[in-house]
Amino acid sequence: MTDESLQTALAIMKTRLNRTQANTALDETALMPRLRAAAQELAGVRGIILQDTDSDILFLVDYATWRYQNRDKPDAMPKWLRMDLRERYLHQPRGGSA
Repeated sequence: MTDESLQTALAIMKTRLNRTQANTALDETALMPRLRAAAQELAGVRGIILQDTDSDILFLVDYATWRYQNRDKPDAMPKWLRMDLRERYLHQPRGGSA
């Protein structure tokens, strides 16, 4: 994802967390690293490469926000997020020849 898309994701994530856009205290120390780590995890562990689309940006925000809010809880991933993750994996273009 581009830096511009990550900045958009950061703004949306802050809204989801009820943080004002002017409050930048956690932007570079907690929230942006969490967004980058979520994108890397999705690509590396889950095989989902995100594009610079509204849908992928919102999915990244949903995933990263859930991870942030549940970092100290053993709660399972909510069904809606698990299903979205599964659908994205199933519809992810795969490399290689047929």
